[in-house]
Amino acid sequence: MSEDRVDSTFHAIATEQVNPRTLTIDQLSTIDMLTLINQEDAGVAPAVAAELPSIARAVDEIAQRMRNGGRLVYCGAGTSGRLGVLDASECPPTFGVEPGRVIGVIAGGAEALVKAQEGAEDNRELGHGQMSPWEMV
Repeated sequence: MSEDRVDSTFHAIATEQVNPRTLTIDQLSTIDMLTLINQEDAGVAPAVAAELPSIARAVDEIAQRMRNGGRLVYCGAGTSGRLGVLDASECPPTFGVEPGRVIGVIAGGAEALVKAQEGAEDNRELGHGQMSPWEMV
């Protein structure tokens, strides 16, 4: 797939769009703001429920690969990247997973854990550099 096609596909993803229902959230009263957040949050469980078969397939595939000596690599930017690094760091002490079997990679590197690195997720060279040590296939 060409980079242009990847870019256009990526930018069409709903999570990369502005939510029209929250455009004026900063102008709402506190109760209206909290109500709106609660309404938006209410859509999460049904969205996850609709994807449970796909999620189950992914979990089964990952588990099989882990049993065969593979690794799980979390990649993310911003908060999602921080959560991936956090989860990866908890796997050895919590589940007895060998260090290096579950890896967390955050766009922008270690500094991005404590200070936002705006635009790091869009930097192909940086991403390649961060992933190359892991010898991904």
